[in-house]
Amino acid sequence: MEGDQGVESLTVLVMRRACVIYTVELNFSDPARAEEWHAWYETYLAQLVLVPGLSTAQRFRAVAPRTPSWAYVALYSVASLDVFASDAYRRIGGGGQASARFKEAIRRRRNVYAGIERVPEVTDAGCVVLCEDMRHTWHLADCLFVPLQAETVDRLKLMVTEGLAVYTPITKRYVSP
Repeated sequence: MEGDQGVESLTVLVMRRACVIYTVELNFSDPARAEEWHAWYETYLAQLVLVPGLSTAQRFRAVAPRTPSWAYVALYSVASLDVFASDAYRRIGGGGQASARFKEAIRRRRNVYAGIERVPEVTDAGCVVLCEDMRHTWHLADCLFVPLQAETVDRLKLMVTEGLAVYTPITKRYVSP
């Protein structure tokens, strides 16, 4: 057990000093307030990229809403985990404080991934494919992000593959100035 904690501590230490991708997978359960929530989130993305160390932000919606566990995902490029402890991040309500008025309608999961410095731009013609559980043998050596066109997703039948969730952009990609 101690050995595992040492590896986990080393991983956290490396991620604190390295660029990471921060994801927020989310469901919103109040249809009457959905328009207000989407408008608020759009404004919040623009504020987030003004925080030093947070360089990109973009939101996506699941293509097949009942297939993944999460209807929405937001992807952020972050210089290090220290950004989340910064005064600038706290001042804009980072960590869920800014969305407190929607709290009863939000269910979310947050993750951080190392190994890539910046989330690539995903245009309206592209999509993001997230893998929850890799049960299939895929030959994607050294592949972290591959921008896929919609026809590629259909041709590969990715939307009907267990453990995969396909998302398309619902906001532009915000980039820090």
